[in-house]
Amino acid sequence: MGFDSVRTYNFRNLANSTVDTTAREVFLVGENGQGKTNFLEAVYFACYASSFRTRRDETLRRIGEGEMAVEGRLLDDGLPRTIRVNQSGRSKEIHLDGKVVEDRKEIIATVPCVVFCHDDIGFVTGAPEDQRWFMNQTGALLNSSSVTLNRTYSRVLKSRNAAIKDQRTDLLDVLDLQLAQAGIPIVQARDRLAESFGATLSDLFASIFASDRTLELRYQPSWKNDTGVEIDSILSVLRDSRQRDLDMRTSTRGPHRDRFPFLLDGKPLTDVASTGQLRLVSLLLRVTQAQLLARTVGRRPLLLLDDVLLELDPERRGRFVDALPEYEQAFFTFLPDEQYARFRRDSTKTYRVEGGVLAES
Repeated sequence: MGFDSVRTYNFRNLANSTVDTTAREVFLVGENGQGKTNFLEAVYFACYASSFRTRRDETLRRIGEGEMAVEGRLLDDGLPRTIRVNQSGRSKEIHLDGKVVEDRKEIIATVPCVVFCHDDIGFVTGAPEDQRWFMNQTGALLNSSSVTLNRTYSRVLKSRNAAIKDQRTDLLDVLDLQLAQAGIPIVQARDRLAESFGATLSDLFASIFASDRTLELRYQPSWKNDTGVEIDSILSVLRDSRQRDLDMRTSTRGPHRDRFPFLLDGKPLTDVASTGQLRLVSLLLRVTQAQLLARTVGRRPLLLLDDVLLELDPERRGRFVDALPEYEQAFFTFLPDEQYARFRRDSTKTYRVEGGVLAES
């Protein structure tokens, strides 16, 4: 299920227009700064009512404008559907088939979408919270109930941190129990996800590199100990770390401190990999995400690829394209001098992008 059309209003530098996207592949060709990535962002915004480039919705509006909107029209098993997201001031409204959606998680599965962009390398080279964010996003794409689990945990964690800062030790026994109850399902879900994600990622890495080198994803839960993930075990961990928490004025153990390190031939990836290898692994993370999405949800995803083919040599570029999962629709951005014609098919729509205007060519 892909988009038949995407309409933008006051979104970034894009012209207020409706773009025909009735094609399995849509190529956006233009120089940097003309609006190619902005259009991908608009498509993503229609899928999830959020941006993959910023958490501040108000920055998506064209400068000087008070509101903006993105609308996507699609067919779902032959039935027309519409997703519209309006943003005004600090408020945002989501409409699915004309009805207001109260919670953003309700539209996550409507058009499963995976974006490939330059900043993805942060999931490989960045801080542990970057890897946690990526794995949380993957979990949400595969099962929207994980969104509720993380929200519940975050709410309890906030209360516990407030009690710690105020030295309210009388509240910690109750809050420790609530934190354990909220966190254990997250640890269990992450353990399952890391196993399936890691296996798929390792296979992809071997196929792309065509060598005997191995890539491994490990899950290192903060609450890990010899007795497993049980209430009594976790409460013991929290009691043992309580004085440290009070000294540090924050909760130092829990899923918010989990790690997902990558190992290349058994060694930390960032210590031994070249820049090119790190970039390729970041792309494979998204391929793995898309493959698991298709396998788990049973729907082919929509892919957004922002200049990612440019960064690969011709041989690995071909292997990367072959490794992409079956997709419902894919949007690619290219610079004008790239050899994008080799990837074009009879069904492909190609747009030249200049000054926020998309013109079919």
